[in-house]
Amino acid sequence: MEKRKQRRFKQWNKASIKSATGLKEFSDPEGINAYTYDISLGGAKIHSDINFPVGTAVRLRVDLVRTKESVTIDGVVRWASRTGDYKVFELGVEFSHLMPKSAFALMQDLYDRSAGLPTWLSERRVR
Repeated sequence: MEKRKQRRFKQWNKASIKSATGLKEFSDPEGINAYTYDISLGGAKIHSDINFPVGTAVRLRVDLVRTKESVTIDGVVRWASRTGDYKVFELGVEFSHLMPKSAFALMQDLYDRSAGLPTWLSERRVR
Protein backbone atom coordinates (compact mmCIF):
# COMPACT_ATOMS: atom_id res chain seq x y z
CA MET A 1 0.00 0.00 0.00
CA GLU A 2 1.27 3.47 -0.93
CA LYS A 3 2.03 5.60 2.16
CA ARG A 4 2.64 8.88 0.32
CA LYS A 5 0.02 11.59 0.60
CA GLN A 6 1.01 13.64 -2.46
CA ARG A 7 1.80 12.75 -6.04
CA ARG A 8 5.55 12.40 -6.73
CA PHE A 9 7.20 13.85 -9.81
CA LYS A 10 10.44 12.48 -11.27
CA GLN A 11 12.26 15.74 -11.75
CA TRP A 12 15.94 16.61 -11.47
CA ASN A 13 16.28 20.04 -9.90
CA LYS A 14 19.59 21.56 -8.86
CA ALA A 15 19.54 22.20 -5.13
CA SER A 16 21.68 23.03 -2.14
CA ILE A 17 21.19 21.55 1.30
CA LYS A 18 22.45 22.66 4.70
CA SER A 19 21.66 22.19 8.36
CA ALA A 20 18.83 24.44 9.51
CA THR A 21 20.19 24.38 13.05
CA GLY A 22 23.79 25.31 12.24
CA LEU A 23 25.53 21.97 12.86
CA LYS A 24 29.21 22.74 12.22
CA GLU A 25 29.86 19.74 9.96
CA PHE A 26 26.98 20.83 7.67
CA SER A 27 27.32 24.60 8.04
CA ASP A 28 28.63 25.64 4.61
CA PRO A 29 26.93 29.05 4.15
CA GLU A 30 26.20 28.26 0.49
CA GLY A 31 24.95 24.76 1.27
CA ILE A 32 26.14 21.47 -0.16
CA ASN A 33 25.45 20.79 -3.84
CA ALA A 34 22.57 18.37 -4.32
CA TYR A 35 19.77 17.41 -6.71
CA THR A 36 16.18 16.40 -6.22
CA TYR A 37 15.39 13.07 -7.84
CA ASP A 38 11.69 13.05 -7.15
CA ILE A 39 9.70 15.76 -5.48
CA SER A 40 6.19 16.48 -4.23
CA LEU A 41 4.51 19.14 -2.14
CA GLY A 42 5.33 17.03 0.92
CA GLY A 43 8.95 16.10 0.37
CA ALA A 44 11.73 15.00 -1.95
CA LYS A 45 14.38 12.40 -2.56
CA ILE A 46 17.68 14.26 -2.57
CA HIS A 47 21.00 13.11 -4.04
CA SER A 48 23.96 14.58 -2.15
CA ASP A 49 27.71 13.98 -1.81
CA ILE A 50 27.30 14.32 1.96
CA ASN A 51 25.18 12.18 4.27
CA PHE A 52 22.91 14.02 6.69
CA PRO A 53 21.83 11.92 9.69
CA VAL A 54 18.17 10.92 10.03
CA GLY A 55 16.36 13.54 12.08
CA THR A 56 18.52 16.46 10.92
CA ALA A 57 16.56 19.66 10.29
CA VAL A 58 17.66 20.96 6.89
CA ARG A 59 17.10 23.95 4.66
CA LEU A 60 16.92 23.34 0.91
CA ARG A 61 17.23 25.83 -1.89
CA VAL A 62 15.75 24.23 -4.99
CA ASP A 63 16.08 25.68 -8.50
CA LEU A 64 12.88 24.51 -10.18
CA VAL A 65 13.58 23.31 -13.68
CA ARG A 66 10.25 24.09 -15.36
CA THR A 67 9.47 27.56 -13.99
CA LYS A 68 13.09 28.66 -13.40
CA GLU A 69 12.20 29.84 -9.88
CA SER A 70 14.22 29.19 -6.73
CA VAL A 71 12.46 28.22 -3.53
CA THR A 72 13.72 27.78 0.01
CA ILE A 73 12.13 24.93 1.93
CA ASP A 74 12.75 23.63 5.45
CA GLY A 75 12.45 19.94 6.16
CA VAL A 76 13.65 16.95 8.15
CA VAL A 77 15.72 14.01 6.91
CA ARG A 78 13.49 10.94 7.36
CA TRP A 79 15.78 8.30 5.80
CA ALA A 80 19.25 8.09 4.27
CA SER A 81 21.15 5.50 2.23
CA ARG A 82 24.00 5.18 -0.26
CA THR A 83 23.30 4.60 -3.92
CA GLY A 84 24.35 1.33 -5.54
CA ASP A 85 27.67 2.79 -6.70
CA TYR A 86 28.30 4.32 -3.22
CA LYS A 87 29.30 7.68 -4.71
CA VAL A 88 26.14 9.52 -3.72
CA PHE A 89 23.85 9.56 -0.71
CA GLU A 90 20.08 9.49 -1.12
CA LEU A 91 18.10 11.39 1.49
CA GLY A 92 14.37 11.34 2.03
CA VAL A 93 13.40 14.83 3.19
CA GLU A 94 9.93 15.59 4.49
CA PHE A 95 9.04 19.26 4.03
CA SER A 96 7.76 21.15 7.04
CA HIS A 97 5.73 24.33 7.09
CA LEU A 98 5.91 25.39 3.45
CA MET A 99 5.59 29.16 3.25
CA PRO A 100 2.71 30.21 0.94
CA LYS A 101 5.11 31.70 -1.63
CA SER A 102 7.24 28.53 -1.74
CA ALA A 103 4.18 26.28 -1.85
CA PHE A 104 2.70 28.25 -4.74
CA ALA A 105 5.99 28.24 -6.70
CA LEU A 106 6.33 24.49 -6.17
CA MET A 107 2.72 23.87 -7.26
CA GLN A 108 3.22 25.93 -10.42
CA ASP A 109 6.30 23.91 -11.27
CA LEU A 110 4.87 20.46 -10.55
CA TYR A 111 1.26 20.73 -11.70
CA ASP A 112 0.46 21.91 -15.19
CA ARG A 113 -2.82 23.70 -15.78
CA SER A 114 -4.57 20.64 -17.20
CA ALA A 115 -3.86 18.62 -14.05
CA GLY A 116 -5.28 21.21 -11.66
CA LEU A 117 -4.44 21.55 -8.01
CA PRO A 118 -4.19 18.50 -5.79
CA THR A 119 -7.52 17.72 -4.10
CA TRP A 120 -6.27 18.22 -0.54
CA LEU A 121 -5.11 21.73 -1.43
CA SER A 122 -8.02 22.85 -3.57
CA GLU A 123 -10.36 22.20 -0.63
CA ARG A 124 -8.41 24.66 1.56
CA ARG A 125 -8.18 28.39 1.20
CA VAL A 126 -4.62 29.67 1.02
CA ARG A 127 -4.25 32.95 2.93
